[in-house]
Amino acid sequence: MKNLLLLEEDQEGREALAKVLRKRGFTVRQARDEATALAILAASPPMDMVLAGATERDRSEFLADVRERKPQVPVIFLSDYCGPEARLRGLAFGAFTMSRSLNFYINMRPVGLHELERLIRIVLGRRHAGRGMELIAA
Repeated sequence: MKNLLLLEEDQEGREALAKVLRKRGFTVRQARDEATALAILAASPPMDMVLAGATERDRSEFLADVRERKPQVPVIFLSDYCGPEARLRGLAFGAFTMSRSLNFYINMRPVGLHELERLIRIVLGRRHAGRGMELIAA
């Protein structure tokens, strides 16, 4: 079973998504804020992936903190909108590539659960198989 860390401020949305992901066979740890997410990321058992919805700061700042602590953990950002400036900052931290930094943006809300599950499995499968991916953006 793969361990996912779900960061989302909205408790109702976070719990609903966590419930669905558990039904699909994942272990899910929840965090309502970045400090809690980073503490969970540092603890055992190790997280296989971070799913980050709303964050207090710019997402590139959160991503920088994750990269500093756990550089190999894939991060998927769940976003209702990601403007050009945020995308450029994200690119500076490798947000749209999975080949080296293992990050990905999904610019949609509500999240399409089938698509999200498929993306999680693809990213985790490639990570554990030791394969990289070329540039991917949504």
